[in-house]
Amino acid sequence: MELQIQVEKPSNIVRKLTIRVPAKEVANRFQRGLVEVQRTAKLKGFRPGHAPLTVIKQFYGEDIRHRLYHNLVDESFREAVRQEKLPTVGRPQIESPEHKHGEGEHDHAAHEDKDFTYTATVEVMPEIEVKGYAGLALKKDSAEVTAEQVDAAIKNMLDSQAELVPASGGLVGADGKPSSRPAKKGDYVDMSFDGGLVTDKGVEKKDGMKGSRLLEIGSEQLIEGFEDQLVGMRAGETKTFRIPFPKDYFDKDLAGKESEFTVTVSEVKEKKLPELNDEFAKSVGYESVADLKAKANEHLTRERTTEVERKLQNDLIEAIIEKNTFEVPKSLVEGQTRALAQDLAQNLKQQGMDDAMIQQAIMSEIENLRKRAETQVRASLLLESIAKKEGIEVKEEDYEAELKGMAASMKVDFEKVRDFYAKEPGRKEDVLFRVRQERTVKLLLDKAKIKSS
Repeated sequence: MELQIQVEKPSNIVRKLTIRVPAKEVANRFQRGLVEVQRTAKLKGFRPGHAPLTVIKQFYGEDIRHRLYHNLVDESFREAVRQEKLPTVGRPQIESPEHKHGEGEHDHAAHEDKDFTYTATVEVMPEIEVKGYAGLALKKDSAEVTAEQVDAAIKNMLDSQAELVPASGGLVGADGKPSSRPAKKGDYVDMSFDGGLVTDKGVEKKDGMKGSRLLEIGSEQLIEGFEDQLVGMRAGETKTFRIPFPKDYFDKDLAGKESEFTVTVSEVKEKKLPELNDEFAKSVGYESVADLKAKANEHLTRERTTEVERKLQNDLIEAIIEKNTFEVPKSLVEGQTRALAQDLAQNLKQQGMDDAMIQQAIMSEIENLRKRAETQVRASLLLESIAKKEGIEVKEEDYEAELKGMAASMKVDFEKVRDFYAKEPGRKEDVLFRVRQERTVKLLLDKAKIKSS
């Protein structure tokens, strides 16, 4: 396609292309469009495919001009980017005499009797001359695990195997039925509740504020202050109290409003921990208490080592980001923000949140997600720049080795893993990108001056 291209550079990450397609090219393509429609057009008085082009133009000309507009933009923009060798990211913003961005209705038509001219404003990858990345001074935390941490881990294991038993203490209520001691923080209460909003006319009942559940006092599963009202209640008791919904509550119809709840506790339960002995250790898959403690130490040490290495890498990246200032394409940040939001939504859904709660949680976190996304994009661009400067490449044999490692860790046949990544080119590119970044980080750590604490 014959084009006239003018490139402006509004900033380091933006290019404005003025693209002109000669009228002759537009006319030729319009004529081909008429012929294509002529082949299948069904018009009264003519056999299919035999209507004159003048008639086709009369009936279908505007539709063809509209399609031609979009086809010319798509094809000419791709060709212009190829000719100018621009590393574009995101979608371009298109403006033409018939299409002003953000201004009402648009003609969106290419006319066969004149040049087709438009501007395309698009982001490009920044040109980064990365500096100050070799010999960084870093501090590495200790991965040592203390005896107290091991004891806490075993305590959590005992807690997970605990039974819930009635917290009766042998007490009996006024009706002669078994009662309980007063509930305290850490107890579990089996309760039913019925609530509503406090209005000038009384309490307006709400279906969503009614139900029953087993709740740990102090778990902060309910609105602030609710669980405090349960402290001191015994089995069989009923209590009515008023409490405000938080001002930032996800349901705007309830946020900041006064509520009234009536709660009936049917039972108060407490945890009964198993005794830590060899018998317990064997019941959870260990040879003895000594073996349990040794394995717990090993597990915690692995976790701590991973945590220390991750922090060291984060400190490394932060140090490089501080030494290199550059503009980041908004489209890359927006794309990474969407990816982080999707991950958050998936995690919240697995926790049992409904769509409304998930949406509210994401909206409240969107600025933090955007900041994280920008940091991740900056880190990725810097590592790619360093990899290019240092000549770090991932060869085909490296790719195969990575897939074999993935197959072994997942206990899946290598051929299945290879076939999965071969189905879509993007999957392979993702693996190559990740391995290249990992190798770049390793190079930087090898060059760094690391002091252990």
